[in-house]
Amino acid sequence: MRNKKPQLIKHLADPANDEFLLEHSPFFRLTQAESLYQKRMAENLKAVGMDIPRWRILMILHEKSPSTISEIAERALMNLSTMTRVAQRLERDGLVKLASNQQDARSTDVHITPEGDAAVEKIRAVASRTFRRATEDFSSADLERLNLLLTRLSQALL
Repeated sequence: MRNKKPQLIKHLADPANDEFLLEHSPFFRLTQAESLYQKRMAENLKAVGMDIPRWRILMILHEKSPSTISEIAERALMNLSTMTRVAQRLERDGLVKLASNQQDARSTDVHITPEGDAAVEKIRAVASRTFRRATEDFSSADLERLNLLLTRLSQALL
């Protein structure tokens, strides 16, 4: 597909085109990559007693704790009720502490605990191995461009 002119490639990637094939679709490719990434991460996280939803929440809290359940759900692209259940599991495990938000009693703040911080260190190592495997043939410029393109794509879909 590299030798084809850019407009032809874009045309072939459009599902309305009679010549459309899934392999032409960037969304199909994204889904493939994401599914394989999720599979590898799930396998690797399971080895350290973690799962993907809890990993995502802990990584978000590692960057900003406390955060409200709503903030985390929005950032993690997670359903609010699912987010609440996962946060409650994390609290039972001693990895976070839930508390009423000082400014809005309807909101719940989620604070990462020292045990949560320790879990983050374990899961960062697992995530790093998965990342390095997936990107070993990518340059820093490749990753920068990929992130830029994915950001543009996400913003176009908002």
